[in-house]
Amino acid sequence: MNLITTFFLLNPYFQHMERAVDSEQSVLAKFVQAPIFPMAIFSLGAIIAIIETIYLLILGNSLENAVWPIAIRTLEITFLLRQNVPSVALLCAIVLSLGLWLMIRGQQEKYIPAWIRHVLVFFSGLIFGSYVVFVIMDIRYLRGAFLLLPTLYGFILFSCAIGSRGIPKLPKSNNGFFDNFYSVSHLLAVFFAAWLMMPGIPALAGIAPSPPDKPAFGYGGQPGPFAEVLEIYPYTLPDNVTAIQGDTEEDITFSIYLSLPVLPENPGIEGVPLAIIFHAFNNPSRESYTDWIDRLVGKGMVVAYIQYPTDIRPEGGEDWNDKTVEGTSDWPHHIPRLYSIYSALTLLTSIIDDQTRGVEIDSVLGNLSIMPEHLYIGGHSLGGAYSLHALQMVQEFGWGNQTLVVNTEMAASRPVQDLWQPDFTGLPEATMVHLAVSEDDMTVGQCDSVYHQKLFNMIEENNSILIYIPSDKYGFPRLVASHYIPTNEAHDTLSDWAFYRRVDAQADWLVARSRGDYNTEQFAYSHLIDGPLLRDMGEWSDGTPVLQLQTYTNAIQENKFNYC
Repeated sequence: MNLITTFFLLNPYFQHMERAVDSEQSVLAKFVQAPIFPMAIFSLGAIIAIIETIYLLILGNSLENAVWPIAIRTLEITFLLRQNVPSVALLCAIVLSLGLWLMIRGQQEKYIPAWIRHVLVFFSGLIFGSYVVFVIMDIRYLRGAFLLLPTLYGFILFSCAIGSRGIPKLPKSNNGFFDNFYSVSHLLAVFFAAWLMMPGIPALAGIAPSPPDKPAFGYGGQPGPFAEVLEIYPYTLPDNVTAIQGDTEEDITFSIYLSLPVLPENPGIEGVPLAIIFHAFNNPSRESYTDWIDRLVGKGMVVAYIQYPTDIRPEGGEDWNDKTVEGTSDWPHHIPRLYSIYSALTLLTSIIDDQTRGVEIDSVLGNLSIMPEHLYIGGHSLGGAYSLHALQMVQEFGWGNQTLVVNTEMAASRPVQDLWQPDFTGLPEATMVHLAVSEDDMTVGQCDSVYHQKLFNMIEENNSILIYIPSDKYGFPRLVASHYIPTNEAHDTLSDWAFYRRVDAQADWLVARSRGDYNTEQFAYSHLIDGPLLRDMGEWSDGTPVLQLQTYTNAIQENKFNYC
């Protein structure tokens, strides 16, 4: 077969292929030119923005867990924006300039490639979807704490809107349905974007008052002076716990993380106090609490951070309707978790005992004892609730019988089951109790801590304080008292003043008592009892006082908590 014959045989095939390609291009071109196309690419952008949340919801996660990964990223982005306000202002100016430039070109009827308009519509959808997720997070976690991110969204959306369709126009009766639909949508987008932009403009311009810096020295300043050596001790979970564990924590080796202070040679003391910290629900990572731990270690304490399993699935637990009464709840999940904590604490007794502790501790502390009779115990959220039962557990070991600090932060409801129920009638006279709640806590209620305070009715009234942390949105960054104040991820100015100052004073008081340092003990004590030293939160840059901490020695009797 010669070349000419082959050509004529294949020519119909090539012609068919060309017609098919032309047909596909024609369909695509028609779709791009169709009135519904802008709506389609806007919707695509919105879907891409929320696709991760949708995927996690499909996998069976709750809405709270579905937005959690984005919440963490949003938190990181927001802190980055806060630290680079001039750069954010420059970025907003550039974005706005590009939008105005495209709008002016459109008004002058100069050529703008269609794909640029399509990209702008796509980004409008992406920003809209991102903002929807942001609103969910703001309602569930943030409570207005983040200002720059929605402002940035507003600038991008505004620029995309005017860049793609120019100056907003009112719908007209002689226009078609889609023309009027897009006119109204464009008008709403411009006004919505302006609404997002306006609150953040004073911050971008640098005219909004700024919150106080963290204290340069003293309580709330840099942690220290002592460095840390970390030892890790895995512990065995009881059989009744491992039998009902879920799979979300199967990669975790539940352990006691023991932080040891590096003290100077011959410090002239008998030993160092012990602190025990418990984490929140579904957050066993020590990395979320190292700022808390560092301050205790830095003052010269040994700190035991105890992981306990939270993904527990007892029979009937999935459909359980809990009953919450006076700061307690009847979740069946409490029981295996308490057994796990008791197992860890039992191991801790041998880890820190002078006769049984390992050489790794001796190499750091030398001949110094770890003195659990001077005890700091507390936790965050569910860990705060469990710390009250853990205190009951360690009383049988004789711990905390000379000096005791109890510090719960945004504590959840504690177990109602008859298992290590708190009986604090035997607490030492030198007991200090701080139960902190925050105004914009969207995770646990304030009433739980209000009722927890009743457990300490037998100690000196001024030594048992419920601390209400208010939000103050006067300037920028806003100081929003959320559920996450004690965590590294949310460590900001509010945390320094409302939380870490107290932690420093608590540690100073405990360490001073263990050493017989009367002057330091009295100085720290004055920062822990109800008074201006405890309540003070500094001033905004224009001299306006930041809203102070509110303190209650008998919160259940206060009008503020009548609803409890």
